[in-house]
Amino acid sequence: MDQTRAARMANGRTTRRPGLALAAVVAVGVVAAVQYRRSALTRNEAAQKNSPEHPNLYVSVDRSGGGI
Repeated sequence: MDQTRAARMANGRTTRRPGLALAAVVAVGVVAAVQYRRSALTRNEAAQKNSPEHPNLYVSVDRSGGGI
């Protein structure tokens, strides 16, 4: 084992490509954010659809017409 590798292992830093590790962490964060947003939209749509206050006024976004 060379001295550089031994020094890295002694310091607890064993990764040779910190940029790749950072990219992986960012990718995982983006995927988690997208999944959270998708599940939040699904929960909100289900809550609106099953609302006891306005049971027949639900219109899905896909069928709303999109505005003026």
